Amino acid sequence: MQARARQAVKAFDLLPVLDYKSPAGKPSCVTVAGNDVYVGYTSGHVRHFLVSSSTSASGRTKYQVRYLDEMIGSSKKSISKIVVAPTIARIIGLAENQVFVGDMFSMVGAQTYGRSTPKSVTFISVNEASTSYDLEIAVCQARKKSVLLMMVTAERFITKQEISNLQAVPQKVLWHGSVLLLAYEGYYSVYDLMSRTELELFPYNTTTTSPLMKTLGEGEIYMNGDGLGMIINESGDVCRAPIAWINQPKFVCYSKPYIVGISQSSIQVYSLIDQQLKQKSGFNDAMSAGDFAGNIFIITEEQIYMLLPVPAEEQVERLLDSGNLDQAMALAEETLGSLTRSKSSRLKALRQRAANQYWTRGDLEEAFSLFTKTHTPPAEIYCLYDTLLSTTTAGVSVAGLPEVSVAGLPEDKMRDYHVFLLQYVSKAGVRTEELNTIEFKLVALTDPDKILDLLKEKRPMDMKCVVSFLKTEGFLYMLGVYYASCGFVSEAVDQWRELEESEMQTRDPRYPGLRCIVDLLLSTNIQAVIMSNVEWLISRDPDRTLHLLVSTSAELNNDHILNLLVERPLHIVAFLEELVINQRTDINRYHTQLAQQYLTLLLSPHTTRQRALLLRKKLQAHLLTSDKYAVSLILNKIQGTVLKKELAILYGKLQEHDKALKVLVYDVHDLQSAEEYCREWPTGRKELHLLLLNIYLNCDKPDQQDTLLERAVEFLNDRLSVFNYSEVYKIIPRDWPISLIEPFVYRSLGCQAHHYRTSRIVKGLSELEWASVRAVKVGYTRRTVKITDGTYCAFCFHPFSDSNCSVATNGEVYHTQCISQIT
Repeated sequence: MQARARQAVKAFDLLPVLDYKSPAGKPSCVTVAGNDVYVGYTSGHVRHFLVSSSTSASGRTKYQVRYLDEMIGSSKKSISKIVVAPTIARIIGLAENQVFVGDMFSMVGAQTYGRSTPKSVTFISVNEASTSYDLEIAVCQARKKSVLLMMVTAERFITKQEISNLQAVPQKVLWHGSVLLLAYEGYYSVYDLMSRTELELFPYNTTTTSPLMKTLGEGEIYMNGDGLGMIINESGDVCRAPIAWINQPKFVCYSKPYIVGISQSSIQVYSLIDQQLKQKSGFNDAMSAGDFAGNIFIITEEQIYMLLPVPAEEQVERLLDSGNLDQAMALAEETLGSLTRSKSSRLKALRQRAANQYWTRGDLEEAFSLFTKTHTPPAEIYCLYDTLLSTTTAGVSVAGLPEVSVAGLPEDKMRDYHVFLLQYVSKAGVRTEELNTIEFKLVALTDPDKILDLLKEKRPMDMKCVVSFLKTEGFLYMLGVYYASCGFVSEAVDQWRELEESEMQTRDPRYPGLRCIVDLLLSTNIQAVIMSNVEWLISRDPDRTLHLLVSTSAELNNDHILNLLVERPLHIVAFLEELVINQRTDINRYHTQLAQQYLTLLLSPHTTRQRALLLRKKLQAHLLTSDKYAVSLILNKIQGTVLKKELAILYGKLQEHDKALKVLVYDVHDLQSAEEYCREWPTGRKELHLLLLNIYLNCDKPDQQDTLLERAVEFLNDRLSVFNYSEVYKIIPRDWPISLIEPFVYRSLGCQAHHYRTSRIVKGLSELEWASVRAVKVGYTRRTVKITDGTYCAFCFHPFSDSNCSVATNGEVYHTQCISQIT
């Protein structure tokens, strides 16, 4: 025999365990139950061997096979099938259509089965999916299109069911749970015992292929085809890719996860995981083969061999050593994935080793999956990332990981490794300061736009390490953001000032400009930081700075700011408007300064007409509503200018309403403004209306007399005008007809009547209230109060010596001198 491994995986060791020269003919079949091996021969003998193992001093396991006993079948003809039932200690043999039963240990024939033994049997199959204590078998009988389902007890055969009316006479049968797999002449089929339906599967060539069926475990069944081994499930559906045999096998055995085909000249080992050949050895003259609990026995004419599975862990390690990581992990998951918790550390160690190798060669997706399964601490991974380590990092290298660093990788590869670590770190359950620092760095390197979102979570980080990293990597804008998130507003502003003052080509491209400084100062409202940077901000962007100054809630040094804005009149006006109009400051000099700035801009030749109109409206509103400015100072500046309406307002502020109205009427000729002046002035409107009427009536300028008289009539008749009517009747000309001022007369009479009626009503209500009060008082004074020796003052608690007393509304009695003290 020649045995030589052809592939990198060595799944089995072929060991000769017994040399013998049997006088009982050639071996024809074999079956295994635990350490007991039963070999059937062409002479009708069944020999019993016992397999034992021992460990040598070198640690190697040795197997020995010892002959125990034998028995002869009832017909002394070639044994074609042996079945063992360990639970009832029976061995069942089939020799040329005859079934015999014996004791599996004493090897003595059992005589109790008698007539219950099936006749003309061509094939026997054990239901390996049975949960019964007794043995369940399926029996094919010669020339019958049926299969008997039987139960074998310690004393007899019991027929449970006969499956009749099959398509043809079955040559072989395999009973697995609720289905029968049938091999007919030239094709296979599956029979469902529940629905009693039969489904034809696929054909095979009877001249080149002998039908073989083998249970592989977990509901999978092997069926021999033409050069291919088909693997189906209980429904008859193909569940794996076929096995492409190099040499058509005579016998098929199973040892998870391998299927072993034994042909005339070789042993072929295929993996059920990927259906690929894993090991091939030359082997001649195999007479029979059988498996039990993963061990495979091969019988030749003179020897018994054992195909001993190489431990799965050793196979995986060999694959890892050779770099076949995918195969190694597939094998590990298949063979070690269902280990108990006490042994799961073996699988974890193999997974971790494979993860390390995947990581080293850049297969990061597989590495991530395995690191996750093994719960590898992030510290054991990021210790390899030089740029991420801080001075306090105490990462421990993963066992078995080669000394590899990502520092020298190309930029695209480096980013892949950073993304990998970021995904792994983000899944970590326990958050530490060091882990948060690493995650922050990774986000900065892979997706800087997400740094802001990360900083909003305010996770604790190593500040010294983060600052050093951001400076080294050139994330100077993000450095300011980090300072701000930690509450170091001054440091953040200083960092951004450096960026603002740097050259454009060297500036951090993420820096959004001066607005980030203004927004930060607005959000923090720290007076010291604002005042220390306000001059620089005004020099860089006065508009944004003004927005900051008028929007902040911080207490500012307004005088200092006004000095800084002295060369920017528009900005100083806007700032003063914020102080005076919005904040309603009571400081007189700000009101005065605002009026002066309005005047300066209005009288400037550079001010456009549109802006001048707006400024004049603002000046008039300020002069009219404010009483905090220096009126005399503003009056001196306005006199001699064209601002006559403003001059009138200032006269009014000095209570010189006569001058104010005369300016509007005689100088400006703006009668409408004069009337609005009277209506809008805060106090004394009746007196102002009367004064304006006097000016209209007593004009000393001949060219305006007629116009003003007409205006006086209109002014009197206007419903918006308010007068002291009795005074008006004293000054209007006596020669005016009533029809001329009829609206005024009717309005005055109506007002007088209304005033008379209102006063009478008020008087009546007052008298009623007084009467009501007097009635209550009378009620109190007329009430009888009984004074006895047991009556005491509610204030001093002394008795009364006479009848003089006072009674409160609640009925309590007081001395007259005591009630005066209370009230």
